[in-house]
Parts: sequence; C-alpha cells; structure tokens
Amino acid sequence: METRANYVLVGSSVLAAILAIVIFIFWLGRSQFNHAEDVYYTYFTGSVAGLSTGSPVRYRGVPVGTVGNIEIDPQNVERIRVTLNLTPNTPVKVDSVASLEMAGITGGSYVELSGGTQASPALVAQDDKVPVIQSENSSLQSIVDDAPKLLGKLTELANSANDALSAENVKALSDMLVHLQNVSANLDALAPDARQAIGNLNILSNELRGDMPKLMTSLHDDTASIKGAADEFHHVATTADAMLEENRGPLRQFTGNGLSQVSSLVTQLRQLTDTLTRVADHLDRDPQRYLFGGGASAGVDPNQPIGATHAGATR
Repeated sequence: METRANYVLVGSSVLAAILAIVIFIFWLGRSQFNHAEDVYYTYFTGSVAGLSTGSPVRYRGVPVGTVGNIEIDPQNVERIRVTLNLTPNTPVKVDSVASLEMAGITGGSYVELSGGTQASPALVAQDDKVPVIQSENSSLQSIVDDAPKLLGKLTELANSANDALSAENVKALSDMLVHLQNVSANLDALAPDARQAIGNLNILSNELRGDMPKLMTSLHDDTASIKGAADEFHHVATTADAMLEENRGPLRQFTGNGLSQVSSLVTQLRQLTDTLTRVADHLDRDPQRYLFGGGASAGVDPNQPIGATHAGATR
C-alpha cells in the first residue's frame, strides 16, 4: 500500500512538471508572436564581407535589432540591399546613417546606426514602402578604398627615401654630424667662460640693484636743480622783458639821435688816433730833435703842425 502511494506521488510530480513546461513554452511562443519588428532597408555600395543574416544592429553601440536578408539590389547591381529588423520605438531619424563596422578581431561585421538629432523627424514609410536608412562608408571601408592610394604614397616615399640615402647624401650627412660634434666640443670648451660671464653679469646686476636707490636720489636732485635753473631763467627773462618794456622810449630816442652822435664821436676818435700814431712815429725816429727843435734838413716834416712850431722857435 505504501509503495503504491509513492508511485502516485512521483507520477503527480512528473505530470505537474510537464504541465509547467507546456505552459512556459506556450507563453514564450505567444510573447514571440506578439513581438513586432520595424523593418528598414539600407544600401551599401562597397563589400559587405563578414555580414550575415542575424548579425547585430546597434544604435550608437546599443543593440537594437538584427540583420535580415542580404541581397543584391534588383534595381541597381552596384548596391547591396540589407534588411534591418529593429525593435519597436528605435529612434531612427531622417538624418540617421547606417555604416558597416568590424566586430573586433573575429572578422564578423555588424551594422552601426549613428546620427539623428532630437529635433529631426522620425523616419517613416512613404506610400507603404519600406523606409530606407541612408548609408555611409565605415572607417574600415574607407581604409580599404584608400589602400591603393596609400600604397602608391608609400611607394613614392620609399623611392624618395632611397634617393635621400644615396652615397653623396650619406657622406654629406656624416660630414654634418662631424661638424656638429666639433661645434659641441667648442661649446663645451666655452662653457667655463660662459659661466664666468654669467657670474659677472649677476655681480653687476647686484651692484646696480644696490646703487639704484642712490642713482634715483641723485637723479631726483638733478631734476630739482634743473627745474630751479629753469625757474631762474624764466624770472630773468621776465625781468628783461619788463626792462625792455620800460625803456622802449629811451631806446627808440637813442637809436634815432644818439647813434649819429656816437658815429661823429667815433670819427673824431679815429682822427685823434691817427695824430697820436704820427707823433709816436716821430718820437720813435728822432725823439731829441722832435722835442727840442730842428730844421727841415734835420728830418722834421715841415707839414706837421708840431714840427713847424719847433722849427720857427729855433730861427
């Protein structure tokens, strides 16, 4: 009786577990059936190697769906049409852009959605057609497309390097290095003198810093003296101007009448000077005969007044 009760318990447990599994499967299938997806197209003009159905679609790094069909565009064989199955409410905007990116080092690819601003309207279907997300070349695709140009540039660079490393250029470079070594040695030899010069400059700077207050004081005193002299000169100029103003009338009279009298006086003084000169000449030639008398034969000029007077007194 006890054994039969155990069988009933085990059977009931198994039936309950089977029922729970059936209910879970039914719920999971219902949730999957009720889960709707937003479908978009995007077109790539380059290679989509590494991209496959089920590859992830990410919006700025966040998973938002998977890749559906990958096929050649029926209307343009130069493009590849990729179907994107995105979760509802994915913020796909008119200015959103799809690009093909590499998924690490595994070699797989995924679709990256980027762009799209808050103010931009949402991308919706037109005339019941599947909306198309604009595409651009990825960084990897750009590198692949530019690879031939890059190889050409590298070839040109290698050729230029070969030309630059010719025997003549290598010799010139070696000579330049030797000259640089010589210059460096000369600079090392000049280092003590340079240090001494810097020390002298520091000493001179310290001395100037110490003498600067005295120099500024002396400069201040000299400035005060110059200012005082300027004030004295201004005072003298003012006094002279006042004196000229007070004696303007007498000066005018002097220039009118006094100058003619001065001219007459100068003429008389000139005549007196000539007379004195002649007397001096006679005294120098024969002072005794000139002073005590003598005839014309004695060498005295009878035309001179003094000579004539002395000659008459002798007769």
